[in-house]
Amino acid sequence: MSAIDLAILGMIIEQPRSAYELQKDVQYHQFSRWSKIATPTIYQNVHRLENKGYLQSEQLLGEKGVERPVYSITDQGRGYFMQLMTQYVEQQIAFLFDFNIVITNLDKISQTDARLLLNKLQQNIINSADMNKKTAAEYPDIPMAGLAIFQQQQQLYKSLLVWLTQFITDFEVE
Repeated sequence: MSAIDLAILGMIIEQPRSAYELQKDVQYHQFSRWSKIATPTIYQNVHRLENKGYLQSEQLLGEKGVERPVYSITDQGRGYFMQLMTQYVEQQIAFLFDFNIVITNLDKISQTDARLLLNKLQQNIINSADMNKKTAAEYPDIPMAGLAIFQQQQQLYKSLLVWLTQFITDFEVE
């Protein structure tokens, strides 16, 4: 199961694109802020999807008169797209935060150092929430699905702050 396959196929279902256009779209929509999709892997994954028969390419003249492959989805690719969509909604939801490793090790350092780290974590969550709001504001005409992702992340930041505030209180009492 591959999130990048799902993203690529979804963008190409919307309209045929070159690998370069896909990469620019991933950057523009800042996929890496809310998913495990990075732009460096776009080209290799597009070629892999084509080799598996999910995409087909056609050489078209680009902006500067240079031919480039433009990819469209095949019927087999549409089937794979729906398979991935189904698999992702059926899998167990896991929230994996790297900072949880810090939380599990706080009892191994001084209370002062632990409190300093918790304050930094709290500030980082606040800063991340602020960045999320600013980024959403930069795209006033964002489609409803994109807006839903920004709203989801805002709710997660709020929940993390509520949890962290309670954890800090409990940690100081202990």
